[in-house]
Amino acid sequence: MYTTFLTIHSWLRWVALILAVCATVNAYLDRSGSLERLPGKWWDTLFMLALDLQVLLGLALYFGLSPFTTEGMNDLGAAMRNPALRFWTVEHILAMVGAAVLVRVGRVMAMTATSTAARRRRRLISFALCTAVMVAGIPWPGLANGRPLFRIW
Repeated sequence: MYTTFLTIHSWLRWVALILAVCATVNAYLDRSGSLERLPGKWWDTLFMLALDLQVLLGLALYFGLSPFTTEGMNDLGAAMRNPALRFWTVEHILAMVGAAVLVRVGRVMAMTATSTAARRRRRLISFALCTAVMVAGIPWPGLANGRPLFRIW
C-alpha cells in the first residue's frame, strides 16, 4: 500500500505543479474589468483540487504509511540531526501544508478584493509564492533526500 500511495503522490506532483504554473500565468495575464466573478476560476479550482489531493495523499503517507516519518516521529531529536530524516519529518510537510494554506488564503483574499487590479495582484502573489514553496519542498533527484522524477512501481 505504501508503494501505491507513494507512486500516485509522486505522479500527482506533476499535475499540481503544472496547474500551479497555469494558475499563476492566468492570474498574471488576467485583464478583465469585471468584478462580478473571479476570472480564471477554473485554473484556480483545478489547482486547488490537485493540491488538496496531493496533501491528502501526503498526510496518509505521513501519518501511517511512510517508514521515514514513523522513524522520525519515534525519535524527533535524532531526526533533527539527520538531514534526510528531518526533511521527511518536518520540512516537506511544512512546505506542502504551507503551500496549501497560501493558495487558499490568496484565493479568499482575491475574492474579497474591491478592485480587479487587487484581485489579480493577490492571486498572482499567492499563486507564485505557493508555486515557489512547492518547488522548494519537492525531493528533487540529486539531493540527500531526493526521489526519482518519475516513479514506476
